[in-house]
Amino acid sequence: MENQLKLLNSLARQIKAEKKDRKTIVETLRSAKILTKTENFTSNYSNLRKVVHVK
Repeated sequence: MENQLKLLNSLARQIKAEKKDRKTIVETLRSAKILTKTENFTSNYSNLRKVVHVK
């Protein structure tokens, strides 16, 4: 169990350190059905508009 926690922490740090560009983030959110093709939030996630700042 302790080994698994160390591995998960290591993986989380690695993911956090990865460089992410806008294109990759948008593609990920689209594949998760959070964003539409026009980059609007889907109906299930429409409340995110209240907290996400879009430039």
